[in-house]
Amino acid sequence: MQKTLNTLRIILSIENTVNINEILNAIRHIPFIGKYIPEKIYGLWIIKFLATVMSVISEVSKAFFGKLGLFVLLFFVSGFVSAFERPDQPMAFIYGFVIISIGLMFIYNIFRNTPEGEYAVFHMDMDAKEYVKARFLYDSFNVILGYTVFGIPAALLAGVKWYMAILLPLAGIGFKVAPLGTEMSIYAFKQSLGRKKNRKGVPVTLDGNLIVNSLIFSAVFFFGCIGGGLILFYKFYLPVVIIYLLSVVAIAPGLFLMKKFPFELYKTALYADKVRGELIKKQQKKEMGQNFEVTINEAEGSKRGSKGYKYLNEIFFKRHAAVFWKNQIIPIAVTVLGIALMSLLLYYEITRCEDVMSESVLRYLFSKHPGIFIFILSIFNTGAFMSRAMFASCDSSMLVYGFYRTPESLRKMFRLRAFSIFKFNMIVSLLMMIFVIVTLVLTGGERYFGEYISVVVTITSFTALFSLRHLTIYYILQPYSRDFMIKSKLYGYLAFIYGAVCFVIMFIPMPNAITAVAGIVITGVYFVIADKLVYKFAPKTFKIK
Repeated sequence: MQKTLNTLRIILSIENTVNINEILNAIRHIPFIGKYIPEKIYGLWIIKFLATVMSVISEVSKAFFGKLGLFVLLFFVSGFVSAFERPDQPMAFIYGFVIISIGLMFIYNIFRNTPEGEYAVFHMDMDAKEYVKARFLYDSFNVILGYTVFGIPAALLAGVKWYMAILLPLAGIGFKVAPLGTEMSIYAFKQSLGRKKNRKGVPVTLDGNLIVNSLIFSAVFFFGCIGGGLILFYKFYLPVVIIYLLSVVAIAPGLFLMKKFPFELYKTALYADKVRGELIKKQQKKEMGQNFEVTINEAEGSKRGSKGYKYLNEIFFKRHAAVFWKNQIIPIAVTVLGIALMSLLLYYEITRCEDVMSESVLRYLFSKHPGIFIFILSIFNTGAFMSRAMFASCDSSMLVYGFYRTPESLRKMFRLRAFSIFKFNMIVSLLMMIFVIVTLVLTGGERYFGEYISVVVTITSFTALFSLRHLTIYYILQPYSRDFMIKSKLYGYLAFIYGAVCFVIMFIPMPNAITAVAGIVITGVYFVIADKLVYKFAPKTFKIK
């Protein structure tokens, strides 16, 4: 055990070093001020200390933020489901946990190639068995701690019996151990048969086929939602309880299979994953540009007699309309599905609630927690996809010309593109807007004058804000390399902070009127600042890297 703990210490030290160097590198590449930061920053102890603190915060966030979100989601969704007459919240909570855990089984794997793993195993020649044991011990500790701190209280608040709730950490371990042990046994069997590569010549890895795993992952949630309604409505809880308990029982055979794995194959598996990753990356580089290719018709152009940069912007969005509409299919489909499910609840509330205005769950969410609009809009915003399309199909070619990099030119294109992205993002926003207003009308109407208008203003203003947000970061950071891949680490950190803030806002109660005013002010101030930043700094930062 002491050897395993020492191995874990080394692994975490390597991982911390990688994180610190990434953070310091991101600091040195901050626009405007990064060039003034010398390389000796890597040797300053105070900077290293601050970077270590940031690294620890990052690791804690990665380890526990998802678990917190999972159990908060389960608690509120199970409460939402329990608004119906037959289903009850405790079993809805357990069912949701089982379905999500089964889906996540196809994601967890400690055999993926990582910078710290590659360095430890290949360069330090670390014992493979001890490395796997140490990684698994660390992941298991995170699961037990996270599920104990967040899962058990959430389950108890949802009404789950204490003897079922305390099994959550063990069930979480079981849902990881059982599939991992099985995959390790299957991989060892394939290697014993001499199956080193698949039909396409790609090395066989322990991680399995990405497409197959994605299809299974999607199927679990799709059929889980359909089957869940029947199971909860008819109170057919026995299968759910059996799977939940089997996950705990599966820990022993899972650990047995892991112990029997010939760990001399670990380097083979790690190297195969590295090779496969490089092949996939090359293919992505090749396909990334092709994703935005369009058939150019010389007859296509602006029908409004536009000229200059306005004409260039209209041509770009006109010729890429099919690509952008294709990218909008999933957000629109998910929105329509969500509205359909909420319509069922709305029908129930209208027909069953004696005082629908005070008892409606949907009305409470839409009138008291408009932050839910902000969170949904932040997820479905297509600004990131469009900015990559702009670079791949326009800017990567146009930036070689000096006239295109002048402050006035960049400002004009920034404004034109912001409005064009906003129009695409408003499709999902309009669907949300209509459903929210219909819900308020059917559950008692306005509580105060202008509530309907407040909903429209709130959703519209934050749609504009999120459209600006991606485009501003694109112009200031320009995170894409010549092969259209994201190069800026700072881009990733900003995306994480932005998502976390939107998630937290969802739980803050406030009237729609206040949110509407805040949306107008924040969006207006953001646009003015972004416009000035693009004009002043984009000529220096908006370039091919």
